[in-house]
Amino acid sequence: MKKIFIVAICALLVILGITGNMTGEVVAAEEVNKITVMGTGEVRFLPDVAVVSVGVETLNESLTQAQSENSQKINALISYLKDIGVQEENIKTRNFYVYQRYDYSQGEKLLGYQVNNYLDFKTKDVDNVGNIVSSLMENGANRFTGISFTIDNYEEGYRSALNLALENATKKAQALTEKPIISSEIVEEGNYCFTSRELCSVNMDSSIMKGEICIKASVRVQFEY
Repeated sequence: MKKIFIVAICALLVILGITGNMTGEVVAAEEVNKITVMGTGEVRFLPDVAVVSVGVETLNESLTQAQSENSQKINALISYLKDIGVQEENIKTRNFYVYQRYDYSQGEKLLGYQVNNYLDFKTKDVDNVGNIVSSLMENGANRFTGISFTIDNYEEGYRSALNLALENATKKAQALTEKPIISSEIVEEGNYCFTSRELCSVNMDSSIMKGEICIKASVRVQFEY
């Protein structure tokens, strides 16, 4: 009896379906058009951080003396940096190594032991960085390997570039259709940063170049309309 009841219900549903189709009503899905465009954004900032690399190289026939001399000079550099306001956490040892140095023009003559110690430090005194480097050289540094300029809050700058990239993509899409559009997919394509160089600081001993920090972002956006 239960099986007969289930069969009867199924038959009724089939009849109702046929009756509905006999009315001639057709429900069609609204057509959705899609368009994909690329957007780019760029922001520029004056650098507020300089990363400086300096070092001390010492050579002595005695390994102990070479290490002691090097240590004294490095400590003097670190002391100077702290005196001018560089925080200890912003001073890092980049490279330290010791090796035997030979003069191969005279066979294989041992000249002594060379100790190399290089420091990287960050400072926000970007306008005075040329003078800082000169003072470091006067205080014992005998190697200067470069300066790079950046901004302290890169992530905030990149988010601004991303927002501009999305705005750029939206304007492109709106130029291609007069219909209302809505973004359905956003893909981050990439980012990069570079510095446009300009002369910023000159003193008796050095000329340091800095410029604007340029951060670029790009997105691929799919719009529906």
